[in-house]
Amino acid sequence: MPPNFKMVKKNSELIIPFKGLGIGRYRYDFVVDDAFIKEMDFQDISGGEVSLLLNLEKESTLMVFDFQMKGFVTLPCDRCLEEYDQEVEGTFRLIVKLGETFQELSDEMVEIPGTEARIDLSQYVYEYILLMLPLKKVHPDDEDGNSTCNPEMLQKLENHFENNTDSRWDALKELKNKKK
Repeated sequence: MPPNFKMVKKNSELIIPFKGLGIGRYRYDFVVDDAFIKEMDFQDISGGEVSLLLNLEKESTLMVFDFQMKGFVTLPCDRCLEEYDQEVEGTFRLIVKLGETFQELSDEMVEIPGTEARIDLSQYVYEYILLMLPLKKVHPDDEDGNSTCNPEMLQKLENHFENNTDSRWDALKELKNKKK
């Protein structure tokens, strides 16, 4: 972890007070770790460490937050069910417009009342981490292209599917073979 990064232990640490900031650019460095993941109650993620570089460009009625995230999260493998570390990396932008009410204007833009003095970014960090996850969560292959999943579990699954065929499929296969 770089020395200037702040560990995020609670989502309250991702609240940025912007009311006293002048127009200009600001940088924040955070590390999202197990404590944040536990507090936000991620469904499949049991741990991890994600570095977050947050750049804020503040204007009079607009703020642009650029998120650069890189690290890993611990997930259960869809194939063998053992946990593994999945590398994640992504960049995201959030535009915050100061206006009258709280509302989501688009995927990247929200409006908050101009009377607000701070913004809580924890929900956005949570969602951005989820967006970085692959659809298929499996152990990465080794350098030779072989699976690094638990071989015992893979063998059990293979035996289960070989020994437990659905009789309806067997009947359909017989019909197919008769037509040939």
